[in-house]
Order: sequence, then structure tokens, then C-alpha cells
Amino acid sequence: MSRATRLLIVLLIALGAFDASAQTKKAAAPARPPTDKDQSISVVAYMRDAAKNELLVETKIWPGNPEYTTVALQRYFALLSALGTTYRLDDGVAYTWQTKNKVTKCSIYLESWEASAKGATGSVVGCEANGVSNIAVTSSSDPKHGVSPSSDPKHQSDVLELFKKQLERAKANVPK
Repeated sequence: MSRATRLLIVLLIALGAFDASAQTKKAAAPARPPTDKDQSISVVAYMRDAAKNELLVETKIWPGNPEYTTVALQRYFALLSALGTTYRLDDGVAYTWQTKNKVTKCSIYLESWEASAKGATGSVVGCEANGVSNIAVTSSSDPKHGVSPSSDPKHQSDVLELFKKQLERAKANVPK
């Protein structure tokens, strides 16, 4: 079990989000979503693929809102699981993250207020070497392609789609 996984388990127990009632609930929308003023804690996982490309995946949890924290962690673990076919958790990436290498370095920030999802959290995705900074994830189901809120059922697929686009663009621009 990785250090990040152990930390998440400890946080769940400390926050009371891992009680019997939380285990029986489905991933329904929480009663009270957090605001950008609520105290939150960042949870980060570092990953690496077979070509040594690096990925940072971050979410936020709210100690004062265990119901929303449960939903946010479910989304986080679902994304980590989806990325797990290509990327593996690698705590060593935390130590090499600031160094320049001939690999892509991408980040996915879930439950982000920077996405400007109109009173809700969204996600932002970015990769070094692609000429743009972090981009808010937009909704593929919205004809106007507005920001995809975290609560959108298709949010995870929207995140993965933008990540793939940003990754391919960054790979094309990595110095040889």
C-alpha cells in the first residue's frame, strides 16, 4: 500500500467520513456543497507511465463537510482507477516534479474553484511544454461547451478527454 493510500485512509477515519452510514450511501449529490471559503485539504497522488511521463492528480476534501468529502474522494479514486491502465502511483515523482526532464509533466486538479464552474467546483488540466497553462474542463454534453461542474455525471470522461488532448500536444513539444 502506497504512502498516499495510507494517508487517505487515515484522513477518512479522522474526518469521520468512513462510518457505517457513509458506506451504505451511493454517490449522490451531497446536501450542502462546499464554498470556496470553506477550509479544505489538498490530497495529491503522483503517477508515472512506462515512458517516465509524470502526472500529478489532486483533489480537495473538506473536514467540515464529510458528506461532500466522501463524494469528492469517490470521484478522485474513480479517476485514479481510470488512469491506472496507463499510469502507476509513484511517490518518487514528488521528488522529481520540479526538475526539467525530457518527459511530459501533466496535472489534473479536481474539485477546483479555479475552473469557475458557477458556484460549484470543476477541474483544470495542464501539461508543461504545450504552450498553454491549466485549462478548465468543459462539458461535452453542453452545446455551449461551458465549464463542466464536478457533479456532472460525464465529468470524469470530460476530464480524461481534455487530459488526452493536452498530453498529446505536450508530447509533440517535449525537447528531444
